[in-house]
Amino acid sequence: MQPSTPEQKRVALSLQKADLDMEAAGVLQQASPHLHENIGFHFQQAVEKYAKALLVASALPAPFIHDLTKLLPPPQQASVITFTTQDMAEAAILNEFAVEFRYETDDTPSFTSADLLAMAGRFRARLRPLAQAFLT
Repeated sequence: MQPSTPEQKRVALSLQKADLDMEAAGVLQQASPHLHENIGFHFQQAVEKYAKALLVASALPAPFIHDLTKLLPPPQQASVITFTTQDMAEAAILNEFAVEFRYETDDTPSFTSADLLAMAGRFRARLRPLAQAFLT
């Protein structure tokens, strides 16, 4: 089905771009798992886009920010989805790879690129279907 409203078009594009970020991170993770920063950046970007797609699909503001810990609470407060303390902890970990944080440290993270893949995959599995339902 072709998106018909501007909101549906925005959600569809966000999901498409998020899927591409997941794919890019997955390819990097398979080929060069030591590239934590680059892999984490793509995973963070994917989760950010899934979150914003869900916000738009839920008729909630989708601010131009990169902080997952600020993007995820509104759909929870609107009873669209529930996040655990662990989910929010993982959002904070992925935030370390957001645009504004990316250039502030050269520390090697204490988690592997496979850990990042698992975190992003869990968010994708929960956020994407809810946003996708808005398109049908």
